[in-house]
Formats: sequence, structure tokens, C-alpha cells
Amino acid sequence: MLEWNVMAQTITAKTPDAKYAATDQEMYKAEQIYAAFENELLDRVANIENSYPGFHDYLKNIDQIGHDPYVLISILSAVKQDFKTTDPEIINLFETMKKPRHQYTLTITKHLAEKFKDQFSITSPSFDLDNIDNQYLDLRIKLTNYDLGCTVDSLLSHDQLKTYAGFLRSHGCRPDLFPKSKYPHATELNPPFNYVVPVETRGKYPMLDQELAIGEKVIGYPYVWGGSDIETSFDCSGFVSYVLDNLGYKFRNVVRGKTVRLPVAGSTIHGIFYDGLYEKCQYIEPNNRQPGDLIFFTGSFDASYRKNNLTHVGFYVGNEIFLACGSPNGVGYQSLDSTCPGKKHTWRDSLVCYGRINPELKTTYEHISK
Repeated sequence: MLEWNVMAQTITAKTPDAKYAATDQEMYKAEQIYAAFENELLDRVANIENSYPGFHDYLKNIDQIGHDPYVLISILSAVKQDFKTTDPEIINLFETMKKPRHQYTLTITKHLAEKFKDQFSITSPSFDLDNIDNQYLDLRIKLTNYDLGCTVDSLLSHDQLKTYAGFLRSHGCRPDLFPKSKYPHATELNPPFNYVVPVETRGKYPMLDQELAIGEKVIGYPYVWGGSDIETSFDCSGFVSYVLDNLGYKFRNVVRGKTVRLPVAGSTIHGIFYDGLYEKCQYIEPNNRQPGDLIFFTGSFDASYRKNNLTHVGFYVGNEIFLACGSPNGVGYQSLDSTCPGKKHTWRDSLVCYGRINPELKTTYEHISK
């Protein structure tokens, strides 16, 4: 983690009017630095045949390049509010952001071309692709974009994450800084989807009423990967965990000695399976759903390491509407027939199942699931 700097303002996700303190010149310069890094990646991919000549085929799987400049400036401002691109900690941050397993990872691997597999005994102990001429091999090039906003928990300390959340919530009070006409990946501060859960529905389903009494208070808070409280804001499982936590469902895992909240669904880590929110639910078929149930989705990103490839979770509130924290709009109501942000399919298309929390699972902080 980067070292914490003394801040001119105390900013958290609860700050609706956090203002960027860096000059426009420095903010645009920072955007240019990161955009140049992305262009270098594109050039490297475009010139791959010159860099690795003679292969039978070049198989490319390249994610779209691009980032939200408001996310970038909010990250930099969380480290130092009045940052300059010549600041040592900012230079160090840029170098960290450019490393693999942050926003981008480029992998280049050799594989025996399908048409030549009969000519080689790949089960032989002496089989080595380095000893085979490139003309018999395919080169696979994969560029993965993990989204800049999904790297913040590895870049920022917990206190810095709070500041980042505040700046992201307000876009630094600079909605004009990155117009979409020039910066197509820039997000806009859109008002939450206006929906009111009917009083009779809340009265009929007490669990729903309790969930909304907590969840509706943070509508408009931004989507922050790794966030799970009102100061850091939330990601999808962080928001659901925050609501359930306040209702007495203190779900935790202990992973390598560290107590952590539950993700959307369980996965195996170092040979041990750890529960997710999905595992704490009774599976509910769509025709048996009811308001207050959790609703699970897939397709937001590759989560094949998780149970059922689940990537998103929220609270179903009835009338084909759910309450969740999603990117880029944060906490708010969504219609199952609305299009998933950045995708061509609807939430209904990516819906997997519903889950119902057992009231008997209410517990205390001392009880930790392992």
C-alpha cells in the first residue's frame, strides 16, 4: 500500500461535495500519462507479428482498452489531493498501476497448432515447445482489462479508499472536466432510478422492510471495489453485507488468519472452500421468489473461480426491481429489463437465481464461519 498523506479536507463517501484540489493542468497531464500507457499496449499488440515472427498463426483475444478518467483522478487525489505528476508518490503509483494484474494483463503463450498435433508426441517427457520450430506453433495473445475501478483495493489504504469514494461520488464537483465527446469512457453523475417500493409490499414482507430501512439511506453512494461501509462506500457484496450486518447477520470468513466479509459466492482458496453470500441462502426458484430475497447474477466479469460463476448480488424488492450497488452508478434501484452497464444484455438475461436468508443465522461478531 502507498503511504498516507495529510489531507487538506477530510473526505469520505459521506461527503457529497468533495472538490478536486489539483490544477486542471495536472489532472489533464495525469490523464495523458495513463492514456499514453494504454496506447503503448495497443501498439505492442498491433506489432506482435514483428516482435514474434514466424509463427503458424497469431490468435488474439484483446479486451477493449479504456478507463474512466474520473476514476483515475479520484485515485490520484486520494493519495495526494493537490497532486502533481512529478510527485514521487504519484510517479510510484503510476508505475504500480502499469504492472500486470492491475487494470491490464498481457499474456503471450506458445501452443502447438491444431493441424500439426498428429506430427508430435505431446505426451513424451522430452516434449518442449521451445525445441519446435515456430512454424508449427500458434502464438496466443490475451490482453485482459480488469477495469481500473476494480484495482483500487490493491492501490489504496483503507483511509485512502474513503477519500477516493468521496471524490468518485462527486466527480470532484467537476462534471465538465472530462466531457464524453472527448473522453468516451468518462462516467456521468446520473440521478438514481426513481422507484418507491409500495407501502403494502413493505408491510407484507418484514425482511424487505428492514433491508430497505438501511439500504435506502445510502442510495447514491458510489460503487467502490472492496468497500463495505458508509465511509468507503460499497461494491455489490459489500452493500448486501452492510445491510445484513446491521440486521444482525454477522457473516465472516477467516482466510489465512484474516477476518473478512463474504464475497458474492464461495470459492476455494489454498485448498479450503470459503462461503460466500450465496452459501448462506436457501436456493429459491424464480417462481417462488419473494421481496426481500437476495438476487444473484453472472456475466459482469470472469468469476469461474466462484460457485456458479456468480458476479453480482442485490435485494429483490418486487415488481421486477432490485436494489444493489453496481458500477458505475452506485447504490440504487434497477429494473431487471434494463441493460447491464457496458453490456448488450439485460439484468434478466444474466439472472441466475434467488436466495433466502434463514433468520436462524442471526449471530454475533464472535461467531465466524470458517
